[in-house]
Amino acid sequence: MAFLFQKKDRHPLEAYTQGAFFCSGCKKPVGLDGFSPLEMGRCPHCDTPNFVPQKISKFWLFYPLGGGGMGAVYKAYHEDYPDNYFAIKVLPRDKKDDPELIENLTSEAEIVSDLGEHPCIINGVDAGYDAGEHYLATEFIEGERLDKRIERLGKLPENEVLLIALRLLAAETHIYNCGYLFRDMKPENVLITRDHGAYLYDYGICLNIESALEEAGEFVEGSPFYMPPERLSGAGEGPYSEMYSLGMLLYHALEGKTYFSANELKQLARQLMRSVRLSNIEGKMKNISPDVAAVIDKMIKREPERRYQNFIEAERDIVSVFDAKYQSNQ
Repeated sequence: MAFLFQKKDRHPLEAYTQGAFFCSGCKKPVGLDGFSPLEMGRCPHCDTPNFVPQKISKFWLFYPLGGGGMGAVYKAYHEDYPDNYFAIKVLPRDKKDDPELIENLTSEAEIVSDLGEHPCIINGVDAGYDAGEHYLATEFIEGERLDKRIERLGKLPENEVLLIALRLLAAETHIYNCGYLFRDMKPENVLITRDHGAYLYDYGICLNIESALEEAGEFVEGSPFYMPPERLSGAGEGPYSEMYSLGMLLYHALEGKTYFSANELKQLARQLMRSVRLSNIEGKMKNISPDVAAVIDKMIKREPERRYQNFIEAERDIVSVFDAKYQSNQ
């Protein structure tokens, strides 16, 4: 092992498979024994804090990408594919034996398997149970989350937002054709890449179409800023519900802020349940060009029957608006 680590620029996997990792500070090998995996540990040589990797199946999780109460996602290598990265979702450290969370992750893995491959979603790779961990593995795509992009740039150009909308509609159409509603459209679930546009991911609250059409239970899932009003009222959902969430996302990208400014769910819920007019009359879309505002306005109507009823209708109008704008710039 000493000979191995004398060489420079070795692949991290060579260290991992021998029970060590390279310190990010002094670059010396540090044995994994005595460290808690997926936590920060200090190098015994230079005291630099390092993220401690963990092996699950043939994946080595080595860098945290994000997470929440339902799970955490890590960047990972695979022993058989050392030149590729993967994203591995596992349960929170203090709740990895929680039966409800295990069921949720297992269900999400089944949905990912049902969805197969599509160029506008992040595709699944593997799922299972190993080393005391339930996990879901997907391809890793280099990019910037839409919420971070909005935060960094403030507002996005209309042409970019229209292209994002078309890719997200393609993703939702595929999901629907596979028998599901996505139900969690928000900037945090959209990845933007330099070359290939927008990717949709995270199927934690995805439901099959039949279940989504039934009345909701007492627990309301999803982000309140993009959640369709019918979910709050306990009514069933359909493609028109996805339209509402997408419209709210597009507004956020164009204006740099959410349509509603409420800080608490209760206050926001009261706003949504009232017969508020979500339209240009309120002046909320005065900075958006009229043709784009008209599309968003139709997406976010209070009454579901007044919105786009399917993805094709919305795609048609967005393509028409985009073509008109493109032609005008020639």
